[in-house]
Amino acid sequence: MHRQNLGEMLIAANLIDEVQMRIALEAQRQSGRRFGSTLVELKFIDENVLAAFLSKQIDVPCISLTHIDIPKKALRKVSRSLALECHSIPVRIDDHGHLEMAMVDPTDMEAVTKLEKSTEMTIAPLIAPESSIQLMIDRFYPGETSADDTMSVRQRPGRNTPNDPVFWDVIAELDSGDLDARLTRIEESLDRVWVLLEKVLRTLEVKEGAPRER
Repeated sequence: MHRQNLGEMLIAANLIDEVQMRIALEAQRQSGRRFGSTLVELKFIDENVLAAFLSKQIDVPCISLTHIDIPKKALRKVSRSLALECHSIPVRIDDHGHLEMAMVDPTDMEAVTKLEKSTEMTIAPLIAPESSIQLMIDRFYPGETSADDTMSVRQRPGRNTPNDPVFWDVIAELDSGDLDARLTRIEESLDRVWVLLEKVLRTLEVKEGAPRER
């Protein structure tokens, strides 16, 4: 769907008028933002109305991201930087092994192709308002860190291991308590270890100046 066509369809649906479309097109040319995002920024249309309209026009499901719990398995498929670049966030891996992505513009084939190449999965696009996608990115991905903010390591015989107590908490859990309780505590600790690992990998991205492969 081209930006001009979107404007014409919105006019036909009486959601904007021709003057608003011309103003938005000019603003879009100056800012380089998406036409739909420009309409929302100018308050010519509500982003939820726009998402519902696009969903109906291109027959792609519209999803509410409010209170959604995104599995970590899906989140690990897409980095924060890629999510921001493609204005999208993973939602789940469906029964067919496709990665469902909430996107501002599911017709952006460049973004879809980039996501499929990075994740090595077939992308199943969904539509969601831009602000809700940004909120979910901020919620589920830790904030960017500076290149100097790295995790320290300490020397162990024959190898390097993390110097964070969370790592050693996991090891300690292997020898304490009953099995169910240990597994629960280990799972909680591993969640924290994953966050720390993501922090280190993002720092390496900043230092190397290139996105990491998943």
